[in-house]
Amino acid sequence: MTIRARRRGQGPVRWTLSVLLLLAVAVIYAPQLLAFPYEQRIGTVTVYAERPIDPRIGSELARAEGLVRASPIYTGPLDRSLFLTDGGWRWRLLAIQSPGAFAFRRPFSSAIVVNRSDIGVDRVTNVRAIGNTRTLSGVIAHETTHIMIANHVGELRSAMLPTWQTEGYADHVARESSLTDADAARLRKTDPSASPLVYFDARRRVAAALHANGGSVDALFAGR
Repeated sequence: MTIRARRRGQGPVRWTLSVLLLLAVAVIYAPQLLAFPYEQRIGTVTVYAERPIDPRIGSELARAEGLVRASPIYTGPLDRSLFLTDGGWRWRLLAIQSPGAFAFRRPFSSAIVVNRSDIGVDRVTNVRAIGNTRTLSGVIAHETTHIMIANHVGELRSAMLPTWQTEGYADHVARESSLTDADAARLRKTDPSASPLVYFDARRRVAAALHANGGSVDALFAGR
C-alpha cells in the first residue's frame, strides 16, 4: 500500500516540476513576464525598466547604434528588447549563470538584460567586479554586437567561436573595457586569471588581428 501510494503521488510531483521548468524557461527567454513596471518603444528597441525611463535613454541608444554601425557586419537597426534592472531580484533571477556580469544576451534571443544602470550618467555598475563600471551605451553596443555576430555567422557557429574572438570583438565595437591600462597592470600582478583581464586582453588581441588582416571580420572569425 505504501509503495503504491508513493507511485500515485509521483504524477502530481512530476507535473509540478514540469510546470516550474516551463515557467523558468519562459522567463529566461521572455523577461517581460517578470512585469517590469515601465515600458517604452524607441525606434527598433523596446525598453523595459524597473524605474521611470529617463528620456536621455534615447541619446544613449543613438550612441550605441553609432558604435555598432561602424562594424562591417552591421546590416541595419535590429529589433531588440532592452531590460534595465536595478541589480535586485529581477537581475538575480534572470542572471542565474552570470550574476557578476554587466549585461547578457542569451543565444537565439534579441533580449538584452542589463545589471544596475543609471541612464542619467550613461553608466552600468557591477559591484561584484573589478573595474566595476561601464557606459550603458557601450554595454548596449557590446551585447548588440553578439546578436550581429550570431546573425552573420549563424547562432551555432557563434557559440563555438573562441571567447577571445566574440568578447574581444564586442568590446572592440563598443570601444571600451572595464579596466584602464593601469587597472590591468595592477590586476595582472595580483590575479592574472581574473575575468576582466580576459576581456581586456581579448579586445587588444582582436584589434591586433584586424590590423594585420586589413580589417576583415570574416578573417578574424576564421582565425586569420
